Amino acid sequence: MKKSLLFSILILLIITITTISPSAFAEENQTVQKGFEIYPQFPGIIIGKEDTATVDLKVINTGKEDIVVNLSLTKDEKAKDWNVLIQNSEWSGYGVKGVHLGTDKDAKEVTLKLKIDPSKEADPGNYLFKINASTPSGDIKKEVSVEVTLKGEKIVKEKKEKGIELSAKYPTMETPAGRKITFELELKNKEDKEQVVDFGIKVPAGWFAYLTPRWEEDKKINSIKLDKNATENFNLTVIPPTLVDKGTYDIEFIAKTSNDKKTLKLKAKITGTYKLNMIPEDKRLNIDTIAGEEKTFTLYLWNEGSDAIEDVTLYTSKPEGWEVKIEPDKLNAIQPIAKIQKPEKVKITIKTPERTIPGDYMINLTAAGKQDSKNIELRVTVNTSTTWGWIGIAIIIIVLVILMGIFAKLKRR
Repeated sequence: MKKSLLFSILILLIITITTISPSAFAEENQTVQKGFEIYPQFPGIIIGKEDTATVDLKVINTGKEDIVVNLSLTKDEKAKDWNVLIQNSEWSGYGVKGVHLGTDKDAKEVTLKLKIDPSKEADPGNYLFKINASTPSGDIKKEVSVEVTLKGEKIVKEKKEKGIELSAKYPTMETPAGRKITFELELKNKEDKEQVVDFGIKVPAGWFAYLTPRWEEDKKINSIKLDKNATENFNLTVIPPTLVDKGTYDIEFIAKTSNDKKTLKLKAKITGTYKLNMIPEDKRLNIDTIAGEEKTFTLYLWNEGSDAIEDVTLYTSKPEGWEVKIEPDKLNAIQPIAKIQKPEKVKITIKTPERTIPGDYMINLTAAGKQDSKNIELRVTVNTSTTWGWIGIAIIIIVLVILMGIFAKLKRR
């Protein structure tokens, strides 16, 4: 009898497990695969009529797959005129009515902002706001609430800043080496009393800097007395050396009172300067030569800028039939003359045709680099050879002798 009873109970348990377990396991598996949590960081707050409150609202994916959570907001019936919104950011956010949550660490959680701005006509008391969250299919639903206790007076007191405030209109400026930069600065006294402000400037070695009132550029100052709650504008002039390398340099401007100190970090971006010059060694732009012969001279090239002029090519424009040879006709770079203390030398050879008519001719000589170029005009005076001069004199003498002989014969007749 007992064995029969035990057997019956065992059969009943097996039937129960086989009929109930699949749905239970499926439900448990569904919970693991898909789910989310939502909660406000502060479910109860106290504000005044003139206050605006922002409450962090966290939404977390607790499942193993991506999920979309729809959001809606239900206001308290007494708070219809309140401005209440779920948004993505406290300062410049937009309204949010749904979020997509991933499974990665950085994508499974999001913090939204519940912004609450009470109506100016609202009565003091308690107000309840409900946030409803659900999946698009509605299979998972959750509801959380935030209770707001409204007071008549302003709860959040704005703390008045004290001390001084320092700012620059353009904290980064660009200029060629050797040329000044002017930073426009603004200094505010946030105290309800006058203050004496001392100034300090830190610039790289070899640089020069000074501070002037905005409209008095000839008056250099090291300190100023500011009236209470007053604002003053200044010009900070910084002059880099002529030979400073290209790059970005840090500058610090310091304003200090008896109880406050502000440091303003500025940047000066220095670009190179480029000025290519050239002239013949004897500094003359006119050359004398003989027709059919070669004339050689040295051409000096130098850079009066602060940075190298790269890939310099020399070429000429010359009369037809003339030969002009440049050695070398290309230079990789011409460094600043102030750094190398000597010019580059180029050999120029001019050869005119033998039958060139004596006179003045022009040759254009150009040196062109990536950053700058220079052009000069050379006047070439072509003369005939002295040999031809003596030949001409001899011909004239022979002609005169012949003519004299003819006249003598005619005279004897």
